[in-house]
Amino acid sequence: MEIQRGLSLHMENSALSLGKFDAIHRGHRLLLKEILQPGNGVPTVFTFERNPGETERYIYSQQEKNHLLQDLGVVREVLFPFDEETKSMLPEKFIDEILWKKMDVRFICVGEDFRFGRNREGDVELLRRACEKHGCRLKVYNKLADERGIISSTRIRNLLQGGDVEKANALLGTPFFFLGEVVHGEALGRSLQIPTANLIPAPEKILPQLGVYTSRITVQGKRYGGVTNIGKKPTVGGTRVGVETSIFDFDREIYGEEIKVELLKFQRPEQKFPDMEALRTQMEKDLTDAKNYMEHCLL
Repeated sequence: MEIQRGLSLHMENSALSLGKFDAIHRGHRLLLKEILQPGNGVPTVFTFERNPGETERYIYSQQEKNHLLQDLGVVREVLFPFDEETKSMLPEKFIDEILWKKMDVRFICVGEDFRFGRNREGDVELLRRACEKHGCRLKVYNKLADERGIISSTRIRNLLQGGDVEKANALLGTPFFFLGEVVHGEALGRSLQIPTANLIPAPEKILPQLGVYTSRITVQGKRYGGVTNIGKKPTVGGTRVGVETSIFDFDREIYGEEIKVELLKFQRPEQKFPDMEALRTQMEKDLTDAKNYMEHCLL
């Protein structure tokens, strides 16, 4: 997937969807499905670059978002700066200078609440008039909802942080995941004869409820079942949150390799055990519970 940053954009024949795309949930996927339709142009996503030092946490890191968009078939992504210059840009100027001149947009798909330009002055009606004048096709979607309300990133965040990963996954349309390089840990799992692969989550990424999850792991394109602990390892006095995964039927060294860890089911919250033997006993039970669950899942 081609990624362009900044204001010096140059592309042709864009089929475009614009937005924050934090979660790339089922509502977002409706928009993306439209730009992926043959004949609409080159599938392109326009979103905002995250500023250094930003404190807001996201469902996915930029690396994870890129991974998702590419898997869905998006060909180009624009990471637009969100600075004083762009925040003060009139919506009409944004349309003329960015969408028409620099991106050659032929088709646009957005949600009904899409806002843009200075003080969010631009809306769907302004965009509609501009598209009619320019000969660009526009499709607008209403917010997607289920029986409990509108599907939103905020709602998904709350579900994840409450441990309801299964419901969050249903709204996302795919399991919530971590993507990263396997790093050396403290060899705790190996000392307990339950070796694990360790990831350090991106600092801008939200964390689900700390605890143990049944998980699915992709290594070099192959999927495995497993158990993932997200937490600080209080039994051994840990202080930094890590993502530690035991992979079923897997004994290769994969330090330095990129893996994907998808969370399927919350098993139990993080807890501190009185000693290492009690921890090992619980870890063995976690593995058994996860394997029983995975018997009903298609890897």
